[in-house]
Amino acid sequence: MQLTLDEEPVVRRAVAAYEAKKWYKGPFRGLTADEILEELKPSPVRWAELAAFVIETAEGTGKYPVTKLHK
Repeated sequence: MQLTLDEEPVVRRAVAAYEAKKWYKGPFRGLTADEILEELKPSPVRWAELAAFVIETAEGTGKYPVTKLHK
């Protein structure tokens, strides 16, 4: 998946939030990955693509094995 320069830092934050919520015990009070992705105001289709990418990156499911966030 190709991320724009505007999307990349937001997606990084969304992945970190997804991982934090996944491992946090108790009520989570931080921003969720969904809330972070909404900052981009993407179309519904693009939002679904970004959300799937965030989950795949955080979970490591291998659905997109050749796509990685640029480091």
